[in-house]
Amino acid sequence: MMPNLPASPPWTDAAQADRRDLRGMFGTFLTGVTVVATRDDQGTTRAFTANSFTSVSLDPALVLICLAKGAGSLEAFCTAAQFSINILTDDQRDLSSACATAGPAKAAALELLVPDPVPHVADALATMICTTEQLVDAGDHVILLGAVQKYRCGSGRPLGYFRGRYVGFGLALEHLEDMGAPLVVGGLVDWQGKVLLCRRPGSPHWALPQTALPPRSGHAEALRLLFARLGIAAAPAFLYSVYQEPGAATTTMIFTAPLAHPLPTGATAEGVELGFFDADTLPWPQIAGDMARGLLRRFFQERQVGRLGLYCDSAEGGSVIAVTWPPQPWERWSDSLPAPQPQSV
Repeated sequence: MMPNLPASPPWTDAAQADRRDLRGMFGTFLTGVTVVATRDDQGTTRAFTANSFTSVSLDPALVLICLAKGAGSLEAFCTAAQFSINILTDDQRDLSSACATAGPAKAAALELLVPDPVPHVADALATMICTTEQLVDAGDHVILLGAVQKYRCGSGRPLGYFRGRYVGFGLALEHLEDMGAPLVVGGLVDWQGKVLLCRRPGSPHWALPQTALPPRSGHAEALRLLFARLGIAAAPAFLYSVYQEPGAATTTMIFTAPLAHPLPTGATAEGVELGFFDADTLPWPQIAGDMARGLLRRFFQERQVGRLGLYCDSAEGGSVIAVTWPPQPWERWSDSLPAPQPQSV
């Protein structure tokens, strides 16, 4: 017996479809978000927001972007010799929204672009400087085909767009494993013996704040962006633990991150719940991962005696190197070391 399958939705004739309905169908394709910028003949910065970006060719490096024929900047981009395409991070929604409109907000956003000969976004996820290769008439849009002359990659999470709304990926690392980042970096944010933990919306588990380390990114920058999203005034200090949870695809590196001032508990704009816990109030059964629970137990024990240790995971159960606490300035530590002795050949 064949199972009862759900009925397929009816077909819609594209030629007869309402524009809004057709736009909604196109919007089911999840995309990234870009800001495209150039200068017009008078040297004025012009920009627009687009999710209709596509890589076309690797050899040569070609990309395309689509611009509506009704856009106020159409002539500027059709006559420009060069333009930039900036792939936005999930904390650049305001920039995206401003460049998608006209008025004071957009004028203020354009002032924030790097004022190079080809204006661009300073801290985008990626930026391409392109020369105009070809213009293609395509219905109510113009396809702007560009040859990539140079590019650079930043760090952070991508800003997504789906069904007419922005999509942020937040701290859901398990949904971003295809980023190809084999390392996860996290912060042991300590305030007077209490540790900051985070809980994603709908999750029963608490965890240290952590993020995937994108390729070609430094741990300090990745953690800085993470802390900024959480509203934390902290910076990574010292490596505290390196481990891999059994069966996990990633290795986790946890850094101490002293807090500059107390952080109000509650929830972030992304709905991530924040809380400070000591050894007695920490929700131990809700901590995900045996290694993470062991790290927290060790921290509270070491904090009590005023001596921390650097832990490195291994097949034999791991090893710890004791370090003094609190940390000393490098100059003082260097001065206390004996002078290096010449080695005999």
